[in-house]
Amino acid sequence: MALSFGNRVVAKEERKKASFVHLRVKSAYSLLEGAVRPEDLARLARAGGMPAVAVTDADNLFGVYEIGETLVKAGVQPIVGCLLSVEFSETPVGQHPGVRPKPPRLPLLVQNELGYRNLVKLLSAAYLDAQPGDWPHVTMEKLAAHSEGLIALTGGPGGPLNNLVVDAQPDAAEALLLKLAKIFDGRLYIELQRHGLPEERAAEDTLVELAYTHAIPLVATNDVHFGESNMYEAHDAL
Repeated sequence: MALSFGNRVVAKEERKKASFVHLRVKSAYSLLEGAVRPEDLARLARAGGMPAVAVTDADNLFGVYEIGETLVKAGVQPIVGCLLSVEFSETPVGQHPGVRPKPPRLPLLVQNELGYRNLVKLLSAAYLDAQPGDWPHVTMEKLAAHSEGLIALTGGPGGPLNNLVVDAQPDAAEALLLKLAKIFDGRLYIELQRHGLPEERAAEDTLVELAYTHAIPLVATNDVHFGESNMYEAHDAL
């Protein structure tokens, strides 16, 4: 399964260096949510021996070309993606954002050129199809119609699957997982994160059980908002 942007091929020697590759980085283009600049991302990936890195900004691809070019010049494979807001519930759309909660986000990674084109269509629909005053988002139907060429993760804490598990709705969680597995046939991964949050611990056992029950692979990710630990206070102020 190839994750790429452009035609750069990562050598075997480079692939062997990394025991972990980030799939959930929010760059500075995730306004008020991320603070990782393209040049810093390239430097940190190189320092960590990572041959590739995925940038998944919140509901946008604003930095895709700048980030992609910067990473390629540094010898790092860029993986294009984003966190797409998806309305999974039956909550009516068109309400004021202050009335209803923001829809959960689903991490999507580009697998090929068709996937990139589909991601662009989904992001355009998220803004153009939403009612005035509503959060940008797409429906499950729209997601299914433009899912080809995209790899989906389940979202980690705050994601739609974890929310149902933590909310003690195991049947609804399993039903949602099977819907996603059908939409992303062979391209869905159950996401595990360990930041020490209680909601992560509360969901992990159930997520692992679901993964084994339905033969859906697991993937470990880290929700990256800034590059180094000494940036915590600055990012918190942001």
